[in-house]
Amino acid sequence: MSKAIWICSREKLPVDTEKTINNICDSIAPDNIIPNPNMVNVDNKIAYGVMNPKKSILRQNNSLLLGVTTYNDVNWHQPKSEFPDGCYALFRDNEEYSEIVSDPSGSRTIWYYKDDSVLIASTSQIAIISYLNNFELNRDVLPWLLSTGSLGPALSWDKRIQQLAPNNSLLLKKDTWESEVVKNKILFKKENRKENDFEEKLKETISTSLDSLELNYNDWALPLSGGYDSRGILCFLKLKNKEVKTITWGLEKSLNDPQNDAYIAKKLAESFNAPHTFYSTNLSQEPIEDILERFIKNGEGRIDHIAGYLDGFHIWSVLHNEGVQGIIRGDEGFGWSEVSSKLTARLSVGLGLCSDYSNLSKWNKLGVFEQNLPDYLKKDENESIDQWRDRLYHEFRLPTIVSALSDLKLSYIEQISPLLSRSILEEVRRHPDSLRTEKSLFKKIVNSISPSIPYATRGANAWIYDILKQKDMVELFKDEIKKNIDTGIFPADFLNEILNNLKITNPDKTKNRSFNIKSFLKSILPTSIKNKIKDNVSAVNIVDYNQLALRVYISFRMINILKATQKQ
Repeated sequence: MSKAIWICSREKLPVDTEKTINNICDSIAPDNIIPNPNMVNVDNKIAYGVMNPKKSILRQNNSLLLGVTTYNDVNWHQPKSEFPDGCYALFRDNEEYSEIVSDPSGSRTIWYYKDDSVLIASTSQIAIISYLNNFELNRDVLPWLLSTGSLGPALSWDKRIQQLAPNNSLLLKKDTWESEVVKNKILFKKENRKENDFEEKLKETISTSLDSLELNYNDWALPLSGGYDSRGILCFLKLKNKEVKTITWGLEKSLNDPQNDAYIAKKLAESFNAPHTFYSTNLSQEPIEDILERFIKNGEGRIDHIAGYLDGFHIWSVLHNEGVQGIIRGDEGFGWSEVSSKLTARLSVGLGLCSDYSNLSKWNKLGVFEQNLPDYLKKDENESIDQWRDRLYHEFRLPTIVSALSDLKLSYIEQISPLLSRSILEEVRRHPDSLRTEKSLFKKIVNSISPSIPYATRGANAWIYDILKQKDMVELFKDEIKKNIDTGIFPADFLNEILNNLKITNPDKTKNRSFNIKSFLKSILPTSIKNKIKDNVSAVNIVDYNQLALRVYISFRMINILKATQKQ
């Protein structure tokens, strides 16, 4: 998806609004592509700008939809009308109301700011802060970044900016300037049906959702892995006789590993006679500092998952240059891994607290990293542990982690995740726990329509802990930490603890390594044993110090980027 800013003012907008919006769009564009020309519209009290617009964008009067809906809704642009299904960010307007609408899973985050004179909504925090021309740091994000590698639940870098939750809208009545958030609660409630009925209904719902996509498949590509999700999409598309290009990326050596994502994906594409391209994510020849800066700016410091972007976003620049409009991703919400307690449920979806980790908990006890789980993410009395786990996935992981990963790519290409349609998510929420745990029902369906090609057991990207222990990466972390040790953003004693525990790995020992003892044990141990270890051995729950250094580095750099917007 292109990135957009949308503005509704109580008074007529300034004469230089078009120039301001163009400058903002230019400032958030990736530095390694020539983006499509900005799409800017200014109409009295309403204005919007779109950076790197794609063909799928819908516009009508002052209403704007970025993304893809799963059916042709003629009233998509009308405030207070039914929310479309699909993956999108929607800004709509008429004489009486303005409304911002998030898609069913929050797959692309909408941020907003409102005061007595203006409502600003955007898929970019940088864009909003640039328009306001000032920045107020939200310190609440700092402990969440340390414990999860993300900004945490519904938090933004600026304490004035709000995140719109999945399947919600912000409705503004223009004459009174009063607004309300229209909420749709996420509820898991088992229906009494036979397993075969659940299977047939889910299969039908997935098929209908994919069939309702009105895509020109010549413009789109399906990233194919060795797992179930993208394979399932490919199988369903083939059942509908849809021809789609497939792509995979990873380290070059992964193509020679029969248990690897990249190797399996190639075999799977060949079995369907689908065009297939592999893109290498070997380390770019650019300075590591430049790669990290691009990663932080493209993702706005929302996530620390850097392993797939060490090529310096070369893959995504190539796809943009080749005219690929978007990718069809396998993001889904069919259920999650087996858990044994509230702790393992939270950790399984990436919702760790500082108090959960031995090297962060002491700082939490000292009141340095105060952190509270929002009430809406706490377990209800009537929820089973598995229902809560999957609600956390839908209410936290999808709009916080998965959407942040999407954000890294959305400046380059469009994206649709058809398995996150409202109809599929609502059907899954009716399933018994046993059919959601380990995605058992979805896997059964995929197995029934898939060719007999094995599933991958190893990923194609570099091992993150090897990356973070490379000498040039560690030296970069050290320099940035020392430069900011007295800024007060983090306690100096905490930063010194990180500096004293950083590790450097000899590159000769990791350059050609395809085996990692930690990942090996993770792959062979049953989930129940891993959960028991996490519940009973506190030393296991520790954040690697090199990973903490990355998260601190992201914090320092992102704060500097946001402060710099005030000078533009």
